[in-house]
Amino acid sequence: GYLISNKHNLFAFNAKMGLLGSYNDNIGTSPFERFELGGDGLSNQTIGITGKDIISLRGYEVQDLAENQEGGAALFNKFTMEMRYPLSLNPSSTIYGLAFIQGGNSWAGFEDYNPFNLRRSAGLGARIFLPMFGLLGFDYGWGFDKTGNYGRLSVVLGFEPD
Repeated sequence: GYLISNKHNLFAFNAKMGLLGSYNDNIGTSPFERFELGGDGLSNQTIGITGKDIISLRGYEVQDLAENQEGGAALFNKFTMEMRYPLSLNPSSTIYGLAFIQGGNSWAGFEDYNPFNLRRSAGLGARIFLPMFGLLGFDYGWGFDKTGNYGRLSVVLGFEPD
């Protein structure tokens, strides 16, 4: 990621990419440790034997991306641009408002890969840091590339999800 900051405003640019490969083309890509893109990074942690790397995508549910229904993806891209503005810099409760735009998608492999086919979203949120509790955050994102209910509330507890 890349940060641009003056005394109080903060711009963050972030790109995340993941690739799961194989050593033997006859066997193919492993069904274990695949990527699951979507959701808030917390509520889509289900128990299973394959294990998945959970990547949040604000504004989208886990079931909004087709590769998640197939057991996870072997390849993903996610790009984020975020601006935070401090509402309170008091050390006992630091509060930031934020605006973000985000794009990401997942694919089964290189044969399906298209870096310009992204699920796009934008939204607003807040981060509250309380020393006794830790980080608490709320984001409301609008997914532009889905049908039906466009908005989705995400909750952040303790850490910023990937």
